[in-house]
Amino acid sequence: MSSFTRNVAFVLSLLLLLPAVAIVAAPPPGPTISTPSISPSSPGPSDQVTVTTTVTAGNSGVLNVTLVYTTDNWKAANTTLVASYNSTSHVATAHIPPQYNGGHVEYYIVAFDGNSNKAVNPSNGTYFSYTVTTQPGTATNTWIELALVAATLGVGGTIAFYSLRPKTRTGSTSASQS
Repeated sequence: MSSFTRNVAFVLSLLLLLPAVAIVAAPPPGPTISTPSISPSSPGPSDQVTVTTTVTAGNSGVLNVTLVYTTDNWKAANTTLVASYNSTSHVATAHIPPQYNGGHVEYYIVAFDGNSNKAVNPSNGTYFSYTVTTQPGTATNTWIELALVAATLGVGGTIAFYSLRPKTRTGSTSASQS
């Protein structure tokens, strides 16, 4: 075999082996985080919000899951919560404390696997979010209660007025006889 043929065979062998080396040398995929759900779905000012998501990883397993949230549009106050993680069901759960009425909460989830691979959801620079609102039934019930109290006070006042006013006598008066 000539040296030219040997060199060509060597180059072809390298070209065939390079993809195999690249596949073996590629790091394992990082964790996968599903789209989270919140409960209650329309939180009010007194509601703690439970965020639940599914996190899976390859053979290395999930090392930790955190939820990062803000109530000031990422200006200053960012809070990180360590989520509880069930390795059997692959469910991660974190709790965001009650927020003020009208408050807007944005959050994202970060997970690490046993190989220190990191995943973020959402990964496109946006955030999951919800707005805290007063439940419609609460305001309506308050107005109904106030109307009932006002009506009761009005009826009570009317009864008191009529029962305490001086009585006028009807009928003829007798004239003095001389």
